This record gives sequence, structure tokens and C-alpha cells, in this order.
Amino acid sequence: MKNEKKIIQEIKKFYWKKEPYVKQNWGNWFHSVSAYVGRIKPAFAHWLIKITTNKNDIVLDPFCGVGTVLLECDLLERKSIGVDLSNYAYRICLAKKDRIGLAKEMEYLDKIKLKYSKNISSVPQFVKEFYHSKTLKEIIELRDLFLKDNKDFLLGCLLGIAHGHRNQHLSMRTGYIIPYIPKPKPEIVYKNSIEKLKEKVQRMYKDQIKGNSKIKVYNKNILNTNLKNSSVDIVISSPPYYNTIDYVHANRLRLWFSGVDFDEQKKLSKELIQDRYNYEKEMTEVGKKLFKCLKKNSLLVFVLGDVHFSKNNTVNTATVIEKIYLNLGFKKKALINDEIPANRTTIVKFKGQVALDKKKQKFDRILVMSK
Repeated sequence: MKNEKKIIQEIKKFYWKKEPYVKQNWGNWFHSVSAYVGRIKPAFAHWLIKITTNKNDIVLDPFCGVGTVLLECDLLERKSIGVDLSNYAYRICLAKKDRIGLAKEMEYLDKIKLKYSKNISSVPQFVKEFYHSKTLKEIIELRDLFLKDNKDFLLGCLLGIAHGHRNQHLSMRTGYIIPYIPKPKPEIVYKNSIEKLKEKVQRMYKDQIKGNSKIKVYNKNILNTNLKNSSVDIVISSPPYYNTIDYVHANRLRLWFSGVDFDEQKKLSKELIQDRYNYEKEMTEVGKKLFKCLKKNSLLVFVLGDVHFSKNNTVNTATVIEKIYLNLGFKKKALINDEIPANRTTIVKFKGQVALDKKKQKFDRILVMSK
């Protein structure tokens, strides 16, 4: 167990804002398997893990998204457990722990002979609008093949290039993270899925990475996991931002390719902890679960953001969680404000959410508590 005062002092040095960590593309290429709205930066995760943990510690991320914390734990020789309700996020986590090597992946891809036998008549029109029909048939056939053969890494890479604004992506030119139909609608041309996938796989293996992974990941609600009491050394997570980001709508195209149709996505939206009125109640239940899982005197580190419901109505989520978790028996160690440069802020607007004034100061709030 590291000294708590030293931990707080080290976090306040904001190492992730210094060279080379401040660079947008810092980190192992495996972090770039696929995009995800609102994910924590790899450098941020790297330093939180490095400062607060020791080798072989068990780190729990109850809202793991696409596994940024999990992968950094692996790279730093920590064990990790990730939990997320999104099937798409789960698929990317599985991709990051599936490491058979570049040569074997390329050998597998070279042997694929596409049959173009998939009937796309039942594919939703929203999905069809993004692709040349031949490309769409290829994506669906490859997805089904990868699922059958348990090729998690290749499926993750396929989801990663499913849509975006560069030539490497299989869709028409659209948003890299959030899919939308541009106006005017650009020309849709055929793109060879296997060739683009080979290029993607080669990019992902630019950096050296160990074959064995200590990541465990579950596609479920943290409340439904069978984690043993007092089994976790630390919780490090960036929980849902209190109704700021619509994780389902933002990922709707990749979720569909992950096997979650649009009706199921509506159900998923209701299950996620992002509703303004249920947020505190649901995060209370999560806190109870985390308190049981943590070892005595262990830390909980949450990265949280503010919510701006109107120009004069801002909620500091960290103080909300702090109050709730103090009542659950946690002890407050620190609440550290990490200013976010305006040009690096992503704001996703939807019902009840307003755009921020560009001049207004924005923060990540690092809440550190202990059991």
C-alpha cells in the first residue's frame, strides 16, 4: 500500500500534461483499436495507475468503456477487472486482450475468401446510407466469421474502421466517433474491407506488446458481478458524466455491428447510469458494491466532470458523489481539479444539455476516497 499523502502530492503534479504524455497520440497503438466517446486519455490512465498502485495489484474499473484503464494496467504489470454494459465497449476490451501477433493475424486474413452471400435487405436504412452495398456485405460477412472463429482482435479492428472521416474507414466520410449523415451527402464508393482491415491490423502492431494479458472483462452491470468481498486493491474509473454524454446514441452504428439492434439500443439507454433523475440513486448502489469489493484502507479514484444544465445551473458531479460515498463509509482524501484546455473538450448535446461558453473554464475532477 502506497503512502496516501505521497499519492495525492504526485497526482497534483499532473504528469500527463507534460511531454511526451501531453501528445494526443501518446500510448500503445492498441489503445486505438476503436474510437469511443468520452474515453479517458491513455496518458491520464497511465499516471493514475502508476502513482496509486504497485505491480500485480488488482485494479477494478466498474465503467471500463473500451478498456483504456485495463490496457494500461496490463502494460504496467497490474491485474485488472473491467465491467461495462455496452456490447460494443466489451468487444473492444476483448480485442485489446487478444494478442496472437501480427504474422498470425495476417495469415488468417490472407486465407479468407468472401462469398458475398449475406442478404442485406433487412439491414436498417440508417446503416445502409453509410456504405456501398458491396462493402456492407463484406463487413457483415467478416463480422459473422470473426464471431464464429473467436477472432476478437480482428472484430475490434473491423469495428474501428466501420466508420470515420479518413480513407482508412469503410463508410462514406462521416464522424470518426459519432456517425452522422453529412450534408450534402458525399459520394459513396466501394472500399475493400479485407485490404483496409490488413492496414488497420498493421497499424495496431506498430508498438511492441506482450502476448499474455491479465485483463478480465465482463459485459454486465457492475451490480450483477460476483466479485468477492475485499478482493480489489483499488478502483480507478471515469464513471458516466451525469447525463452529459449519450453513450448509446454516439456509438449507435458500431453498436449495431456488434449485434445490438436499434430497439435493443433503446433498452440499453434506459439501463445505463446517465439519467439525470436516477443518477444519484444508481451511483449509490454502485458505491455500496465497490465498498464491499475493496480491501480495507484501499483507494477509490474517480475522474468526474461537471454538468451544465443551463447557463447558471452547473452541477459539480464530484461533490455529489463525494457526499453520497461519505454516507456509505468512504473517507475523503482529496478532490483535485484538473483544468481541461478548451480545444480538447468534447461536448455531446442532447435533451436538457446546453453547449458551454468556450471561454468558460472546464475541469476533470479527480475524487480520491478510501475504504
